[in-house]
Amino acid sequence: MLGAILLAAAMAVTPNVADPDLWGHVQYGNDLLREGLPATTTYSYTAEGYRWINHENLSEIMLAIGADTIGPVGLLWGKCLLGLAIVGVILWRCEAKRTPLLVSGVIALLVALNFTNHWNARPQLSSFALFTVLILLLDRCFAGWRDDWRLPWLGAQFRRKDYQPLAARHPQMKALWLCVPLFFVWANAHGGFVAGYAVFVAYLGCRFLELALDRGWAGAGMMRRLTLMAVVGGLATLVNPYGPNLHRWLLASLGTARPEITEWHPLYELNLASFAFFALVAALIFAIVLSRKPLDFTQVAITGLVAWQATAHQRHTPFLAILFGLWIAPHFASAWSRCFGAADAAKQSTSPRQDWIMGGGLAVVYLVLIAALLPRLSQMPTPRDQYPVSAIQFMADHHLKGRLVATYNWAQYAIHALAADGDTQLQFDGRFRTGYPQEVLDMHFDLILGPDPKHRNRGPHSGPSDAGRVLAYGRPDLVLIDRGQPYSTEAMQERADRWTLLYQDSLAQVWGRSSEYGDPDSPQFIPVQERQIGDAPQLGAVSWPAHPVPCRDVALAAPTIMQAQKSKEQ
Repeated sequence: MLGAILLAAAMAVTPNVADPDLWGHVQYGNDLLREGLPATTTYSYTAEGYRWINHENLSEIMLAIGADTIGPVGLLWGKCLLGLAIVGVILWRCEAKRTPLLVSGVIALLVALNFTNHWNARPQLSSFALFTVLILLLDRCFAGWRDDWRLPWLGAQFRRKDYQPLAARHPQMKALWLCVPLFFVWANAHGGFVAGYAVFVAYLGCRFLELALDRGWAGAGMMRRLTLMAVVGGLATLVNPYGPNLHRWLLASLGTARPEITEWHPLYELNLASFAFFALVAALIFAIVLSRKPLDFTQVAITGLVAWQATAHQRHTPFLAILFGLWIAPHFASAWSRCFGAADAAKQSTSPRQDWIMGGGLAVVYLVLIAALLPRLSQMPTPRDQYPVSAIQFMADHHLKGRLVATYNWAQYAIHALAADGDTQLQFDGRFRTGYPQEVLDMHFDLILGPDPKHRNRGPHSGPSDAGRVLAYGRPDLVLIDRGQPYSTEAMQERADRWTLLYQDSLAQVWGRSSEYGDPDSPQFIPVQERQIGDAPQLGAVSWPAHPVPCRDVALAAPTIMQAQKSKEQ
């Protein structure tokens, strides 16, 4: 049964489709290893000399080394094992508290399913792993203090019957010094350290309140230690290549809404991710309201704080899932026992026939899960209907280089596939505000998304929305857009007198500046018969990194690409 739970959890943490940002993370990590840390934005013609504050340096180094050594399949196995390690810790804690296996399985699957949408090979995995370590560290340091209601109010409802006041000394708290290396690593691995440090300070603040109310001035020495640890943990985050400038940038960026990025939206669509999240929230409420165990004020307060953030921004969901698995799971088991009983399966005798049936059923479950899991761990596909694989191949075949406007979800793919040699520069990419001024960001989304305020948060100095501004600023040579973003395709059609459509399939379009690619007197001119315009469906997938095939004869176009039409049909 435990094996089936782990296999099901493994399925949940093995989404294997290539992430739009993975190309960039690997490229930037390799650049850092080869050339050192860049101070300004690379691969861009709109942000030359603009400061680049990269809050993911350590993670990008690890991803670059991983991609070069164990490859994309190794990255898939690595992130799967990381997810299983966190779920395994939760199951181990459940076993230590003698939680029935069925209940442990429900808890583990709730956690794993809420990881799914956020468990790609990205730097944010380091935040989820380090957050787990932080919670385990706090639990270790406050053993003998936690798991009881320490406030003077509502004690009769929430305290143990054998309640003991706080002891004068807590030797385990010396381990809080481990927060120094923890936050040092975290601040250099991912910007999620801000969330981790906020939880750390809030946790210590709640314990400070409990101590003050429980022991008064007698606890002053321990209060000073809690305050010191909060300060020291924060100072550790200053040890990074940018010093306090990292914190200034993060605070400014986090204080600005980013509706252009889906993972910063709340979960409101009816899909598996939202269903799993709502189930998690329901389980939290069920556990806290119906548990017979004493509540811990600090744990409830921190869980509520993280739940608020997860409701507002879906990318915080894994943090809430981790807290559920490590803190709320005992209350969930208690509430389950209260509502459904707590029969111990080990005490229930079964006949040999029942044992055979159960064993056979589990064997079938194992086989089905393994058969479904192995393909997800054998390839990192780059689906042609999500990424412009054929369009990138066309650009490579025709040596289309220069200044490129590429829709943001594809820009880092274009950097890795086309710009690594330095001949192509991008207008904007997924580094967002870490390496681009707000005005550059706004002109990009003016073309891609249009002025709809529901999906935009334009800067006050960007002027009115204008889809044509990005096509003039810096004089780009090429445009690569997604046909699924109709505002951009309509904007390009309106400017067909200045831009020539060079390539089109069911997913993507490539436009070139007419003075370069549509003028027969230009050395970059592409004859009509070499243009590939159509609606060919983009089927199947290629393995990451999905680079174009080198030195391919232009005449050997991909079979999924329709041949060019007559110029009068353009």
